Amino acid sequence: MTRTLLFKRTILSGSCLLIAFYSPCFAQEENANSIVMEEIVERSSTSEDQEIDLTELTENMNELLNHPLNINKASIEDFRASGIFTEVQIKNIFQHVERFGKLLTIPELQVVNDFDESFIRQIIPYITVGREIDAPNASLLRMISDGKHQLLLRTQWIPQERKGFAKTDDGPEYLGGPQSIYFRYKFNFMKKLSWGLTAEKDAGEQFFKGAQKQGFDFYSMHFAIRDVGPFKIILIGDYQLSYGQGLTLWTGLSGGKATDPAMIRKNGKGILPYSSSNEVYFKRGACFSLKWKKFQPDFFFSIRTMDGNLQQPSDTLSSDEYLTSFQESGYHRTASEIADKNAVTEILYGSHVGYQKRNVQIGLTGVHIQYSLPLTKELKPYNQFEFSGTSLTNLGIDYSWLYRNINFYGETGININGKIATVNGLLMSLDSRLVISVVFRNYPRNFKALYSSALRESGNNFNETGIYSSAAFKPHRTVTITSAYDKFYFPWLRYRTDAPSHGHEFSGMITYQPSRGTQLYVRYRESNKMQNSSEEDIFVSYLVPIKQNGIRFHISTKVSKSFTFRTRIEFVHYKKESTSDKGFMIFQDVQFHPMGTKWSCNARYAIFDSDSYDARIYAYENDVLYGYSIPAYYYKGSRFYFNLRYKIVKGLDAWFRYAATFYANRTSIGSGLEEIKGSIRSEMKMQVRFLF
Repeated sequence: MTRTLLFKRTILSGSCLLIAFYSPCFAQEENANSIVMEEIVERSSTSEDQEIDLTELTENMNELLNHPLNINKASIEDFRASGIFTEVQIKNIFQHVERFGKLLTIPELQVVNDFDESFIRQIIPYITVGREIDAPNASLLRMISDGKHQLLLRTQWIPQERKGFAKTDDGPEYLGGPQSIYFRYKFNFMKKLSWGLTAEKDAGEQFFKGAQKQGFDFYSMHFAIRDVGPFKIILIGDYQLSYGQGLTLWTGLSGGKATDPAMIRKNGKGILPYSSSNEVYFKRGACFSLKWKKFQPDFFFSIRTMDGNLQQPSDTLSSDEYLTSFQESGYHRTASEIADKNAVTEILYGSHVGYQKRNVQIGLTGVHIQYSLPLTKELKPYNQFEFSGTSLTNLGIDYSWLYRNINFYGETGININGKIATVNGLLMSLDSRLVISVVFRNYPRNFKALYSSALRESGNNFNETGIYSSAAFKPHRTVTITSAYDKFYFPWLRYRTDAPSHGHEFSGMITYQPSRGTQLYVRYRESNKMQNSSEEDIFVSYLVPIKQNGIRFHISTKVSKSFTFRTRIEFVHYKKESTSDKGFMIFQDVQFHPMGTKWSCNARYAIFDSDSYDARIYAYENDVLYGYSIPAYYYKGSRFYFNLRYKIVKGLDAWFRYAATFYANRTSIGSGLEEIKGSIRSEMKMQVRFLF
C-alpha cells in the first residue's frame, strides 16, 4: 500500500496539538507539527487587523482529551470537526471499516492506508476504538447530574506604574485599578450539553463602580445542546461561525500563512459556542443546525452592540450621528473609551446549507448585516472602495472534492454590488515522500465582506490577487523539508502605499529528528513588499521596496522523562531605502515535569538586540491555562519568565507566572498612557481552577 507524506503530516491540521504541547498543564513531547503550529501563531501575532486568541484551540484540545473521537462510530462531520485528519485519511478509515470491520485496537490503524506509526503515536490521546461513550439517549436529568463543572479565576497585573495610572490634579486617566480579572464557569456533559459564563475586567477598567456598576466590563454566556431530534445543535447566547475557506463568513480564530502544505487549507466548523474573553469576534443571539439526509442547514440570528467612534455632521443642522470607525480593542479605561462603548447596534442573520457525500462537500452561505448608524470613514484615496453605509449582504459557495490523492477545495463570494471574489486550491501527493499545495486568490478592490478571513497577505479580503504554493519533502524518515512561496499583487492603493504594488514571500525549513526526544530545525524567511518613501517635503510620494529576511536555528532535547531543554537563535534584517536594521535573539527554555508529583514548571531566559521595532522578533511563550503570550523582542535587553503549576488536591489546580523584560538602552518603555518610566517591565499572573 502507498503511504503518502500528506497523510503522515495531517496532524498539522489539528490545532488541538498546538495546545497539547504549549500549555504547561498538558506539556507533551515536541515534534515537527508543533513547530509549524508555532510558526503560524507567531505569524498571526504580527497581523494588525486581528488580535489572536488561543482559547478556541485550548477548548478543542481539552474536548478531545476528555472525550476522544471514536473512529469506529464517528461521522464524517465528527472527523472534520476534530481537526486532526485530512479528507483522504477520513475516506480511508471509512473504506477500511466497511471492508474489514471495526478496528479492535488503535495500533491496527497501521494497516489503514496513509497511517504510520509516528502519526498514530501522536493522536493516541485523542482517539478511541472502544464502546460508544457519548450516551446519545441520556435524559436531561442525567446529563445535569453527571456533567462536569469548571470554575476558573485569574488575576494579572504589572507592578510598575504606567502613565495612565499616575495621579494628576484631575486624577488618573485610567478610571479603574491596575489589575486584570478573568472569571470563567463552564458546565458540560460529554459533547451533548454545555453552558457557560465568561467575565473579564481589563487593567484600568472600573469594577463595581462608575461606568461599571454591573461589575465586569465584559460578560459572555451560552447554552448549547446537541443531537436533539432533527437538530444537530441548538445554541442560545454567544457563538461563532466559520464556513468554507472563510471568504464569506468566518468569525473565529484564523491563522496566518503556513510553510507546510497541509496547514493552508481551512476547515470551517460551522456553529460553535463562544467562551473567549475577546470582545469582538463573536455573535450574540440564537442559532441552530438541522440534519436531514445528506444536507445540513444552519440558521443564525445575532443582535449585539459594538464600540465605535461617533461623529456629528458639522456642516448641517442635522443631529444625526454617524460612525467613523469601529473600536475593536475592547478597552473601556478612560472617559473617551467609555464614550465609544456600545455606540452602534449590529443585526446579523443568515444561513448556511451544507451537502456532503463522502468525497464531495458543497456549502451555500448567505449573510445580511445591518447597523443602527451609518459607517462613514474619512475619505482617503486608498479607502474609497471600502465598506460604508448601514447594511451589507454577502453570498458564497464553498466546495471540497477528493479525487484519489488530490483534494480540490475553494470558495467564491459575492456581495450586493455584484463584485465576485474567489479562492481555490489543491493539495496533492505526488509520491510517498512529496506533497505540494497550490492556492490562487483574487479579491477585487471593491469586494466587501465584513467577516471574511480567507487566505491573504494582510489587511482584509479585498484589493489582492495572489498565488501561494508550498511543498513538503521527506527524503529520509528523520528529515523533513518544507517550503512555501507566495506572490501577491495589490491593484489599488493601500494604507501608506499610494500606488498599485506587488511583493512576494518565501519561507523554508529543514527539520531533523534523530530520535523521539531530540529535534533540530533551521528556518529561513524572506519578504519583499513596497511602501511609500520616507522622504519628506515631496509633492508626489513614490514607492520603494522593503525587504525583510531572517534565519532561525532551534534545537529541543528531552534529556530525561522530566527534563526538556530548548535552545533558539534567530537573526532578522530589515531594509528600506537607506535604513538597514538588524535584530538578534537567543533563548534557553527549561521544562521540568517530574513524574508522579503534584507540580511542574517551565522557564525561559532570552537575550535580544534589535536596532528598531521594524527588526523585531516574535517568540511564543508558555503560559497559564487559557492564557497566552507572544511578545515582540526589540531594542536591547533580556527577558525572563517562569511558570509553575501545582495540583493542590484532586480537581483543584493553581498556576503562577512571572515575566520581566530588562532593557539596556531605554529610560522609558511603551508610549502614551501605557508608558513606564524606567527600564524594567514585568507581569505577574495567578490562577486557580476547580473541577467538580
